[in-house]
Amino acid sequence: MRKLIATVALAALLSPTLANAWWERGHRLVGNVAADHLTPMARRNVKALLGTESLADVAAWADKYRPLSTQTGNWHFTDVPADQTAYDRDRDCPTQPGVKKGNNNDKWRDCATDRILFFEARVADATLDPADRATALKYLVHFIGDIHQPMHATGVEAGGNGIVVQAFGSPNCGSASKCNLHSIWDGFLIDHRGINDAQYLARLEAGIRTSKLTAGSTDPAVWTGESKVISNTALVAKGSNIDEEYFNRQIPVIDRQLQMAGLRLAAVLNGIFTTPPQVFHPAPVDYNTY
Repeated sequence: MRKLIATVALAALLSPTLANAWWERGHRLVGNVAADHLTPMARRNVKALLGTESLADVAAWADKYRPLSTQTGNWHFTDVPADQTAYDRDRDCPTQPGVKKGNNNDKWRDCATDRILFFEARVADATLDPADRATALKYLVHFIGDIHQPMHATGVEAGGNGIVVQAFGSPNCGSASKCNLHSIWDGFLIDHRGINDAQYLARLEAGIRTSKLTAGSTDPAVWTGESKVISNTALVAKGSNIDEEYFNRQIPVIDRQLQMAGLRLAAVLNGIFTTPPQVFHPAPVDYNTY
């Protein structure tokens, strides 16, 4: 069983065609943008929970953990139908396994939009063990990134995974795997820029300053609807060649989504962390009871 789990995990990490938004690089960029816009108080709290790791360091953790916890798979996306542009929770967010819609156990559902709110609440809950809050923070960082990847808000061809394409004349997206539209948006267009992370972050931050971008809405349902609208404009026919014209048209959209994801993550954390970090004092152990 351990060998099987390890094999599944390795396959998931090596395959870019799975629904892992932004690949690792895009998630790091979201984490770095957010870190640049934290308040000093929020920065202290993040450090208290994550220790030596940064928001960028943990941003892709949920993808790496996903093969070992299969229920979390549906948490990475929200499938808004092809003919819709706005998120509807009852239509687009499935209930947890074995839970009937509307009953007492139907508080949280299995889609990215709902899970963002779930993990916001857990990060904000100072009664939880710090380790649990740290795990919740890792999920929150990731899922806010996920829902801003437009292919994670559409049910069309499983978020574009079923739309096999070529990338600049090649059937492969920089690997042995065949290209699909999902992987094009996950990271291939980001990588096609040919700049390193520091240069990309500087470009994103310059755009935020020039355009005077702000987080705007902090409602994940709004973010989901925005991403769905964007995904509609990004669709291509199966077998299409993703070329320089497509890249030049869509890379500004990708940049804006990375910027907004980072700004919104920062806004959420700034709203949660308004007081100094809690000092955790574990209860003393009474060895006389053993």
